[in-house]
Amino acid sequence: MVILRRFAIGAVLLAALSIAQPLMAQPFTLNDKIKPTELTLAPYRGANGRADGRMYGAVIAQTQEVQYFFVRGVSIYSPDVVSIAAENPSTPIQVSLHKEIWDKPNLQGQTDAAGRWDAKFRTSGDFGIRVAADKLPVTYAVLVWVGNEIDLPLPSPFRKSGGAPAGRSFGGIGVYVIAGLLIVAIVAALLFKFKPARMCVLIGALAMAPLVTTVALAQDSSYPKAIGEMLEQLKAFLEHQESVKDFWEALKALGTDEAVPDVSQRGPTMPSSCLDHSWTPSPEDRGLGSKKYRDCQCMANAVDKLRKNRQMLEKMRILVANQKAFVDKATALGNSFSQLHTVLGLQWVGIKKHDIDEPYAQFKVISNQKHQQLMAAIERDLKDIGECEARFGEADWYQKFGFIYYEFLYAAYNPSF
Repeated sequence: MVILRRFAIGAVLLAALSIAQPLMAQPFTLNDKIKPTELTLAPYRGANGRADGRMYGAVIAQTQEVQYFFVRGVSIYSPDVVSIAAENPSTPIQVSLHKEIWDKPNLQGQTDAAGRWDAKFRTSGDFGIRVAADKLPVTYAVLVWVGNEIDLPLPSPFRKSGGAPAGRSFGGIGVYVIAGLLIVAIVAALLFKFKPARMCVLIGALAMAPLVTTVALAQDSSYPKAIGEMLEQLKAFLEHQESVKDFWEALKALGTDEAVPDVSQRGPTMPSSCLDHSWTPSPEDRGLGSKKYRDCQCMANAVDKLRKNRQMLEKMRILVANQKAFVDKATALGNSFSQLHTVLGLQWVGIKKHDIDEPYAQFKVISNQKHQQLMAAIERDLKDIGECEARFGEADWYQKFGFIYYEFLYAAYNPSF
């Protein structure tokens, strides 16, 4: 009996594996019946400013027992809110949020007596929403809000030192603008789990999803009453927070092992003739019109580029860590299924190679390339700081101090796979 049961399960999974489509985004699944609909976020500006960010609002008439959605391209530096409001509060709706795989929820619950369910969290990349109801059809409003990125201060590697003012100012921002594009390439690499032809098939399937009313808002204008009420409640909630930054810091990551920003990577300290631990000129050096203030602008501009590129490194570290977690969990899921039947195991070998191993190998190559490019930009930033320090009498600043900091960052942020 046990053998027959395992064979029956294996036959079902084999059928699913044989026609499984690589998903456009996380979470991962081997179940071909799961065809998630993308909820595309649109820019949103709230009246009080605290609700500024991106959002999706829709009224959905669900005729299937289970409906799957996903949201793509979320920053770990943004606060996230998902709200469900049932049209009929007496009909319970089960909701769960998923990070790497559909088979295991990261957060779940049920609408309350008022027909509401809310989740507040932070995450990076993509996440899925699963909605299930016992009685069909069921109508509900869904609101997804992703706030603007908060400004999380990085620990400054500088300590104040003395120096004599001299020379001229120096600036430029081109390097970190180019470096900013590197993270976009890393995010794009997260989508290498599918082939372009199969993506077209998936997009065609998404177009048939039973969405009744979709609202793309750039500002408060026209939207269904249910969405408007949810937005007002969200804005009222945010208004009572000390700040969006404090709200973000109080949130937990959606994934239990998800990478989050780490501000402890201070590294070796470097002396600066102008800047203190806040990355900015110290108060005594800010006298408008003073020669030292004008000369210190050379330092401020170079350090601002360094700070931005340093933040890029941290974002890339988070992307790499979370992509690795996704690959590990998707692989574990497939391996557990493949053990049920020999033929199933052979099918899984091909799917793993095509949909996980090959895209992940490409992701590794791109990550290493972007790490090298970011570190080259940081090296230029540090050498620019060295040129500024030379005007204050500190010769060979990069060879004495900047090079050590460069080596620290290179090792601390070298992609680990």
